[in-house]
Amino acid sequence: MAQCRKPFQFSLLEVRPLVEQLNLQAIARIGQLPVEENFSFLLISDTQIGYKQLKDFVTHANTTYSTDDIAFVLHGGDITDFGASYEYNDYFKFTERLKFPIVATIGNHDMLGNGTAIYRKAFGPENFTFDFGKNRFIVFNSNSRERAFDGSTPDLGWIRQQLDKEDLDEMVNIFYLSHIDPLSSDFDPALSQDFAHLVADSDKARLVMNGHAHAYHLTTPFQDNLPYLIIPAIHTRSYVKVDVADHTVNIQLISY
Repeated sequence: MAQCRKPFQFSLLEVRPLVEQLNLQAIARIGQLPVEENFSFLLISDTQIGYKQLKDFVTHANTTYSTDDIAFVLHGGDITDFGASYEYNDYFKFTERLKFPIVATIGNHDMLGNGTAIYRKAFGPENFTFDFGKNRFIVFNSNSRERAFDGSTPDLGWIRQQLDKEDLDEMVNIFYLSHIDPLSSDFDPALSQDFAHLVADSDKARLVMNGHAHAYHLTTPFQDNLPYLIIPAIHTRSYVKVDVADHTVNIQLISY
């Protein structure tokens, strides 16, 4: 009976993930890593329709990279298809074998049904930050359509607070991670220009990372020279490797 927890979940709407606070656990692991001035991390996204490819990615990453090569993995959202507990559990089942810490932002599919409540329990807050050395990662919910374009998502006030913190002076680079990019029709059009101006306001801004579109894109869509990266969906059997050296960021699309 102890092995039958998934079949005995009664509803797609129940808030009963088998794991809790995965992001906070991963960030704690990142905080214990030796900090290198030059480091690398991997990006995956939209794993909700590619669990086999996710399983293969874990095997590939574990065998291709050492913990000296890669610091951590970031997930661009859409962990699930229906925002159901069993999908969150399936994701954990595959990623728990990954030898690197993995941090995931919330996707629009992750907000379906009671998915937002499940995400908060399984992963933690929707908006959060973490540091690796002198690099700050600002992670937030940008799924505006799921909030009926009510002006609350993304929370520009919260992002501005992160950029106003005094300890930001100590940082060299700022990276932004969310699911929906500001050019998408699923991003609140009333907020897109303000968002673009806000994230590019600091000369420490290096990269905006998003998922959702399922295909790889790297562009500078605004007049600020800040690159926007769309992470490919995992079912394309590809991911992105980011190498950071001081102020320089090198981005590489890799197939496996």
